[in-house]
Amino acid sequence: MRPFEWRPVGEYDPKRLAEARNQLLSATQWLARVERSYAAPNGEVSLRWLDDRNVISTHDLGSDLGLELSVDDLKMQFTEAGAPSDHEIDVEERSPAHVEAWLLIELLHRGVDRERFSKDLPYDSVGLLNGDGVEFSPAEYEPELRALDALMRNAAQAIRAAAPGEQGDALRVSPRDLRVQASADGRVLGFSPGDDMIPEPFFFVATAGEPNGAASPLAVLRASEIQESDAADRVIAFLRSGGQPTTH
Repeated sequence: MRPFEWRPVGEYDPKRLAEARNQLLSATQWLARVERSYAAPNGEVSLRWLDDRNVISTHDLGSDLGLELSVDDLKMQFTEAGAPSDHEIDVEERSPAHVEAWLLIELLHRGVDRERFSKDLPYDSVGLLNGDGVEFSPAEYEPELRALDALMRNAAQAIRAAAPGEQGDALRVSPRDLRVQASADGRVLGFSPGDDMIPEPFFFVATAGEPNGAASPLAVLRASEIQESDAADRVIAFLRSGGQPTTH
């Protein structure tokens, strides 16, 4: 019996998936900026994956306020005491500058000190959508964003099954590279939607305590190597055992 129901991912074009990932990563930076400005001004910027709504979220920004992002459509909204607010932003045909303006207005409406808001990030964000000359286009990448959404939901369940009780109330999401991960027995168990080293989505095991989280995977299981018929069992077994050392 499968430990959970693996959501079908479907086929996707690798190039278009990379473009969709860039859109998602670009949108996630606004959560990272809010997180760094209000929740972790002097610490590592880390977001959360919330299972109840399957979204990327900040930690508590103060007064039970949060900001979350849906992977499949890139809609963004604040939460109050864990409940989504009524004023979400659909980023379709909106520039990053427009998103920034929306954020500042929403912060003002909630009595949050806008002077503390900073766009500075502790890592390089070159190559991501920025300014007023480009626009988000989630509708153009709807199939690919749905694939990323399914993969991240599957990954969250697999990581929880492989490391029960180890990761607290939410899995960590790195805004630097969108890795979903948890620590267990001195290692990091996680999922990446792809990066410069391995362009396609993959699951990984890495040594805990390295700079920037799991920077150097010890073992990798590529999504293309998984058959959906036994995907849940195989991924959980890989994460639990540490898999086999990978070579690039």
